[in-house]
Amino acid sequence: MSDIVGLVQEFCDLMVRRDPELLRGFLASDAVYQNCGMPATVGADAIVANLAAQIRMFPNSYEYVVKNIVGNGDVVLTERLDMIERHDGTVHAVPVMGTFVIKHGTITRWTDYFDTALPTKMMMGEDVSALVPTRY
Repeated sequence: MSDIVGLVQEFCDLMVRRDPELLRGFLASDAVYQNCGMPATVGADAIVANLAAQIRMFPNSYEYVVKNIVGNGDVVLTERLDMIERHDGTVHAVPVMGTFVIKHGTITRWTDYFDTALPTKMMMGEDVSALVPTRY
């Protein structure tokens, strides 16, 4: 595993700890984080605050399960299932493709691509079983 792939894998693995401060050291001070379809978050402080807000929305489950990861040059691509929990304890997997750009050992750009309506459908109790991958 290349150094940049290992760095991104470790970053993703730490999500289960639900402590955004653990992630700060992986981010360049001027890093950019964006979920496509939403405004970008700029700067490590703002990204940590953004992640803290996401974790507060899902306080009992917040985990990235990396299914596939590959690096090329300074870019790492991830195929993930981001695990979130409904108020009734049901855990759902949101399929996400992520792009991480690494410069000088830190993440300078992180872009996630996913169906932004899917988490809302999950949280509202809709049957989304036909909308997410079931086997890998």
